[in-house]
Amino acid sequence: MKQYPSRMGIGASSILLILVIVSLTLFASLSLIQARADAALTKKTAVSTAAYYEADTRAQQTIALLDDALKSGVSPETVEGVLLQEDQTAAFAIEASDGHVLRVVADVSSGRSIIRSYKYESAEGWAQESAGTLWQGG
Repeated sequence: MKQYPSRMGIGASSILLILVIVSLTLFASLSLIQARADAALTKKTAVSTAAYYEADTRAQQTIALLDDALKSGVSPETVEGVLLQEDQTAAFAIEASDGHVLRVVADVSSGRSIIRSYKYESAEGWAQESAGTLWQGG
């Protein structure tokens, strides 16, 4: 029986091994980059969540002071930061440490505060970028 030489030599297997190692190195690098991005996002989310709950706690304390003032017959404006509006609502804003504001509007016409609006929004106004020129067709 005649032996035929192998068509695949040592060069082809070396090239295949190099390609596998390069692809595994690439996947490991991409995994490391993604893990760092996930860690940064997790840290940012934790800071934002802590800031929200701290602002929420202060808002609830202000609402409790507002209820106490209404219960004792005192004007809601005696509570620090609370503004009485014309439609018998009291409004106040609590600044958070992450650049957001918790805006609260409560109806005080019934002798107790009923929350009408409780919004956590960015403290900075929206700045429109230059729209440039748009193609109108034709």
